[in-house]
Amino acid sequence: MLLPSRQHVFLIAAGCLLLITFTLYRHAPITLSRDPVQSASSSLPTTPEHSAGNSTLGFEAIFVLSAGPSWRTRGLQAAANVTGLRLTIPPQPPVPPSLITAFQTLGDDTQETTQHPTRGASAAWLAHLDLIKHIHQSAVDTALVLEDDVDWDVSLRTQTPRIATAIRNLTHTPPTAYITAPYGRAWDILWLGHCGEYWEDGIETVIFDDPAVCPHKHYSGWAKQYVSRLPDGRRAVYRSYNPVCSFAYALSRAGARKVLELVGAGGDEAFDVAVMHHCRAGRLVCFSVVPEVVHQYFPAERFGVKSLVDVGNGEAAGEEEAVFEGVMGSTENILESARCRALWGRTCLRM
Repeated sequence: MLLPSRQHVFLIAAGCLLLITFTLYRHAPITLSRDPVQSASSSLPTTPEHSAGNSTLGFEAIFVLSAGPSWRTRGLQAAANVTGLRLTIPPQPPVPPSLITAFQTLGDDTQETTQHPTRGASAAWLAHLDLIKHIHQSAVDTALVLEDDVDWDVSLRTQTPRIATAIRNLTHTPPTAYITAPYGRAWDILWLGHCGEYWEDGIETVIFDDPAVCPHKHYSGWAKQYVSRLPDGRRAVYRSYNPVCSFAYALSRAGARKVLELVGAGGDEAFDVAVMHHCRAGRLVCFSVVPEVVHQYFPAERFGVKSLVDVGNGEAAGEEEAVFEGVMGSTENILESARCRALWGRTCLRM
């Protein structure tokens, strides 16, 4: 039997190595080049921004703050179906009336500036804390919190990649972090949905074109004077100064822990106001999107249905809810409402 020469052994080994390398290369994972919710035929380019346009908008999960099934959650789910969002609605633990009363009184009354929340605001505050505790215990990297009566544009999943790019630019996030963290990790809270924010020239701002921005002439609310200072047809992202309302906010893992530590004991006007004060003071690293991409939906005015936080808001139930649920309401500052598209086939922006 002839044994192969040393040269033959070398050639055989080299050939095997080339074959193994080629095989590994052919079968190397390519999932990072595609959005996980897209089909295999998707032609999305390999850029990190596109992961912020997935079914959870680039966050690990989207959690909904809700007291239970109602016109709010049914409309919310309809909007999610239209835009392909995946929502999680954890069961909300009951809040004893005595706890709400006790929470109202928390705070240092020796300070002249100490304010106390109303009963409705106290209940809402405790509900937000319960959900943030759930997020913290779930150990998710990032999470988006939505109140259950909110609305957004049908093009939301094309808006969030631009927002993610702006956040990364403002926080100087290195390219190596893009794939696993579309927004980076150098933040505590992102205010995607609010009812107003302050802005002036001189604030470090990333501004980008967005065809889905509500035109200035149709924008409503106390912040119209600040929004109108931005170029029409463009959206801005910058460090938060005065965001009000908690329609939609994202939390990082560290941010969830900080919020629980900083506002878990009450002592302010409302949950959103307390968080805003900590953002302004720099104890929380916060960024605002202006104009907002998530806003509150209201049923038709004649039914008198408002936020659960409001006292004596004419909240309807039973048969009355079934009546107004079938009548289109309105969503301010959202150009093409996903709720109204899903339920009535058209937008409901007040012109």
